[in-house]
Amino acid sequence: MVTEEEMQALVGHRFPGGSLTVAHWENVLLTDATGAPPLPDRIVHPAYLFHGPIAAAGTSLADLFALFRAESDEAIRAGGYEWTINRPLIEGETYATSGEVTHVERKVSKSLGPMDVTSFRIDLHDQAGELVASTVSTWLVLRSEQ
Repeated sequence: MVTEEEMQALVGHRFPGGSLTVAHWENVLLTDATGAPPLPDRIVHPAYLFHGPIAAAGTSLADLFALFRAESDEAIRAGGYEWTINRPLIEGETYATSGEVTHVERKVSKSLGPMDVTSFRIDLHDQAGELVASTVSTWLVLRSEQ
């Protein structure tokens, strides 16, 4: 099993960063999938913040599984998602993305056993550098018993 110290060393790990532009067709498909009516004024459905910023920050779900040293594809559980939306995302606008691992804590659950509670944040900035939105994702990385 990966040590607690190895996992703690991930705090501060920065993702490569990049940019995000949501096309109209992406927003239409996402809005349709949620069963919600389209939002006015080219506003992107907030559910886009669930996974959209991950790739835009220069990483992927597979990269995150590897970074957090998941022991299998079933070893990760969603612990929570927190979005801060200072302004809605707008279709066709480009946002700079950056992100980093913000927290790692080793815990033992009576029902799930040993795990690492990991959190990472991704920020989206407009062309003027203003923070438009942030997403904080917390994942539970299950560890096998020793």
